[in-house]
Amino acid sequence: MKLKKSQLLAVILVVLIAHIPGAGVLLYHDFNFIGEFENTENAVDVYVSGSYAYVANGYDGLWIIDISDPTTPVFVGQFSDGGRVEDVYISGLYAYVADAKDGLEIIDISNPTAPVEVGIINESEYGSPLGVYISGLYAYVADGSSGLAVIDISDPTNPGSPVHEATLGHATGVYVSEPYVYVADGSSGLVIFDISDPTNPGTPVYKDMIGDANGVYVSGNYAYVAAHYGGLVIIDISNPTNPGTPVNMDIFGCAYDVYVSGDYAYVAVHDSGLVIFNISNPTAPVEVGQFYTLGQASGVYVSESYVYVADGFDGLDIIDPFTQKEKISNIILWSVIGILCLLVVVDIRYLIKERKNDGDIEPTFTLN
Repeated sequence: MKLKKSQLLAVILVVLIAHIPGAGVLLYHDFNFIGEFENTENAVDVYVSGSYAYVANGYDGLWIIDISDPTTPVFVGQFSDGGRVEDVYISGLYAYVADAKDGLEIIDISNPTAPVEVGIINESEYGSPLGVYISGLYAYVADGSSGLAVIDISDPTNPGSPVHEATLGHATGVYVSEPYVYVADGSSGLVIFDISDPTNPGTPVYKDMIGDANGVYVSGNYAYVAAHYGGLVIIDISNPTNPGTPVNMDIFGCAYDVYVSGDYAYVAVHDSGLVIFNISNPTAPVEVGQFYTLGQASGVYVSESYVYVADGFDGLDIIDPFTQKEKISNIILWSVIGILCLLVVVDIRYLIKERKNDGDIEPTFTLN
């Protein structure tokens, strides 16, 4: 069969156009987002342990989600008693829940499908628990306007009376790197207590910063603070009694939580989703990635190669930020687009040439 050159070009053009729907799939499918669980009221924080993600879900309590297959998360259990769950920390067979209305609740999760409350410390008359961290035999609670609360949990079914340490701001996040506890204290910045004796924390050390401290994570000699409109703040704490000058990284939106893993800091940002910084040099961090989410990201946890984001009304998002699938899809997509554009240009130039040589005989090609 013989084809004129213009017909051959047309055939190639039609074949490429037929690939446009596939290219469209590559364009609109984000391979970094590998799984999600949307049926939550207001996911505000998340903790991952083993094959389960434990989601602090506001007035809807604590949700337990099976993530053994991260691409298909499955709801398996819930604990709710009418309070407002703001944070959760898993230690052993127990979930320690910061409930802003009811206090610190201790939930037996030995059977994730049927969690049971076994202990509670009512903090409503003192403050509003907004964050919790477990270290050794003690729970450290960011207690809102009451500052820091330290609770003996050597017997989870019968927790001890809280030891309160007032702060100047509004405590919302807490992290322990013994012998110090680091408190994200809102407008008062970062507060550091010596907890060599947990029953008698030392004098607080304050470090002011741009923005309001919402969440804190400590790695090595640095504290990483999610500082609301102040973005990500990094502070040298090699001497916790005299913290260094804060390094600020601006972020569009309000930073609510931060998690550090390896050379990266992962920041949950309202209105901007997940923002990732390379912190191999903490004094000169570099933004290396951003993944917009549909909700309001307020909590983040990293486990293996996956990032789990508590995304408000959009539930739980599971992201693989460094997967090669997205890069490969982009290469395929732009290759198809590039070849298509080239063929269009060649076809147009040929048609122009044909008009100039209207009397010439067009060459033909034989397809066997």
